[in-house]
Amino acid sequence: MKFSDVVGQHSIIKSLIYSKNEGRIPHALMLTGPEGCGKLALAISFAQYINCELPSEFDSCGVCGSCIKYQKLIHPDLHFVFPLMKKAGENTLICNDFIKEWREMVLNSPYFTDLQWYSHIKREEKQGVIYAEESVEIVKKLNLKTFEAEYKCMIIWLPEKMNITAANKLLKILEEPPSKTVFILVAEQTESMLTTILSRCQILKVSPIKDSDLLVALKNKNNNNEHDINNAVILAEGNFIKAISILESNEEDKVFLDYFIKLMRLTFVFNVIELIKLSNEVSTFSKEKQKDFLIFILKQIRDNFNISSESQSTVRQSPEENEFSQKFHKYINNRNVNVFYSEIELAIAHLERNGNAKIIFLDLFLAISAVIKK
Repeated sequence: MKFSDVVGQHSIIKSLIYSKNEGRIPHALMLTGPEGCGKLALAISFAQYINCELPSEFDSCGVCGSCIKYQKLIHPDLHFVFPLMKKAGENTLICNDFIKEWREMVLNSPYFTDLQWYSHIKREEKQGVIYAEESVEIVKKLNLKTFEAEYKCMIIWLPEKMNITAANKLLKILEEPPSKTVFILVAEQTESMLTTILSRCQILKVSPIKDSDLLVALKNKNNNNEHDINNAVILAEGNFIKAISILESNEEDKVFLDYFIKLMRLTFVFNVIELIKLSNEVSTFSKEKQKDFLIFILKQIRDNFNISSESQSTVRQSPEENEFSQKFHKYINNRNVNVFYSEIELAIAHLERNGNAKIIFLDLFLAISAVIKK
């Protein structure tokens, strides 16, 4: 993958190129930022660039032997680590067992979520983990001599998913890696990581993609009409994954809005029987769709609070959302907005920990009923 394949992020790319050209490539680089900003794409394109045989001032060549192998993700000095989940009866599980599926996923697009990855490998029933045995594999791979490239590159996607044993085993090699070894960690939630891991990395924060860059990328990628593309840019808030999802599933957002409107009306009159039916219905969604619905609710609460606070200029909504918000926003205010946020975020956390979806959604809906009129 070349830098030219990355959506936006021109200042970050310039920093990465500068580090290579000035001979200041960090042995442990951590790219952090929100979902959909292109961290994994940046990691792969940087690894390809530092090993390109004929790099230009701005990008890898894309045609040398190293680039060709990188673009197929089969270079022998390129290694990946990513979260997995064990099934009953599996004592050990390492990333090499799923490298074929990983290459398929990344080559299709390096912009995807952890839930999309779990769905791809048909292991959605548990939370993903980077297990202790993976750290042994990392040490084994990096202690070998390079096969062809100048640098061995180890890209760790979502290092916050490492269990404590794996993280502790990785500390020493992160601090003193073999010569010409580059770790690139791609993280979203650094607050859950060991400070000793963070202290060993040069951290580069990646911002959401600029709307102008997102607009260009979507026009080049999709055959959608201009109105839909502009609407996706507005709603995506710099998240390329979300923008693509919006374009591919405009109908799903309309479904979510219908559910949200129904939920707010039921909670307002505190119709427990119908709320139970609604929670049962939503719990039949896939795990990824359940989480997407909660994130949709979170956005609606935020947008309506901003409208109530006379900050409408910061609100990005579809016409259908705006029509409902003009009537509904007065019910979201300083007295209840923090409760809404905490309850929804708690529900998301419980879903990610594989809690019972029926109970999670019913608890949330009843909690909303308790504060909607405050």
